[in-house]
Amino acid sequence: MVFIGERCLNLHRITLSLLGLWPYQKPSVLRTVFFFGIFFASLVFQLTVFITTKYDTEFIITELTRFCPFVIYFLNYNCFYFNSKSIKQLLEHIKLDWKIMEDSEMKIIKKYSYIGYFFSFSVNILLTLVMLIFTIIEFIPIILDAIAPLNESRPHRFKVSYELFIDEEEYYFLYLIVEVVTVTIGIYSTVMTGTFLLTIGGHFCATFKIASNLIKETVTENMIQMPAPYKIYFMYRNICRAVHIHRRTVQIISNMSNSLTIWYLPLLLFGVISSSCIIFRFLNAIRRLNDLSELFVSFSLFMAHFIYMFIANLGGQVITDHSSEMLKSVYNTLWYVAPLSIQKLILFLLTSVKDYKLLVGGIFVPSFEGFSTLITSAISYFTVIYTMRE
Repeated sequence: MVFIGERCLNLHRITLSLLGLWPYQKPSVLRTVFFFGIFFASLVFQLTVFITTKYDTEFIITELTRFCPFVIYFLNYNCFYFNSKSIKQLLEHIKLDWKIMEDSEMKIIKKYSYIGYFFSFSVNILLTLVMLIFTIIEFIPIILDAIAPLNESRPHRFKVSYELFIDEEEYYFLYLIVEVVTVTIGIYSTVMTGTFLLTIGGHFCATFKIASNLIKETVTENMIQMPAPYKIYFMYRNICRAVHIHRRTVQIISNMSNSLTIWYLPLLLFGVISSSCIIFRFLNAIRRLNDLSELFVSFSLFMAHFIYMFIANLGGQVITDHSSEMLKSVYNTLWYVAPLSIQKLILFLLTSVKDYKLLVGGIFVPSFEGFSTLITSAISYFTVIYTMRE
């Protein structure tokens, strides 16, 4: 894909290509087997812990806080992998937008594209630092054994429980490598696909903005002073382009959300369950305060889940707000001084143009209200879990 906005998607092209998710690159069989094998093995070997360990309610909840995020990683990876054609169509749509826009409109698109690129780049740097810190924390016992050895090796506690049916102490490095690799791939795939969708959402916000600006410029004082033939031509042209851009944007967003419906329904479910379990684990860690490592992990999981949910819903809210700007522009335009034919078109727009709300899974609208619904649901599940535990 070669077009003027390619540099704004360069980071996602590199990272998604490494993950085998870039739609313009056909992933090799070896790479596909590797990533699906990683996700599938991580889920299976976490479940096998219940075979070899005596467990109670608290143990089950703690394991769910480790298991559910990996289910989310796996579903998210499948969502992008099996919808590569839809994502490719989405990028082709953006490519066409960059070609048909005028110079003044391109400035708006570039502004939103650079914002998306800066946000994705910042998140990528932050994520790299977090994963580096996580890896260092996991290697601390080995580093301390080398620097200040004791009579016995320091205890090794993994943040993710695996049961590989081999001795954990003897094959410690194998357990450590499995943990670091699976966590890194899972988090990177989820975060980078998420920032990719936010970047695409920023482009749609730009096209909604362009459509509303065209309506604002339809009837102005300068336009009214033009000769009648030119005046009517430019007014018709602005209205037609605004409606065309708005309609194309709504259609491609609807097609994309429909193609992802089958995957985002279970993602929402596991996201809420995981959040409620993490709340329970975090409150337990605060109550005990005798294990700083557990408190750090619980707090990190707690913040990561709710920040991710908030940003995802914020993106949906921003798209909804930008889509409503066209209707506001129609209401605020100087329709009463326009020619009669233009007045009829504007009145038609008032009755036909509606706010567009992004619908995920056919039932959920990402917005501030949707975020509060997810939080309320997570707290409700937490209440049930806490009651069962008591």
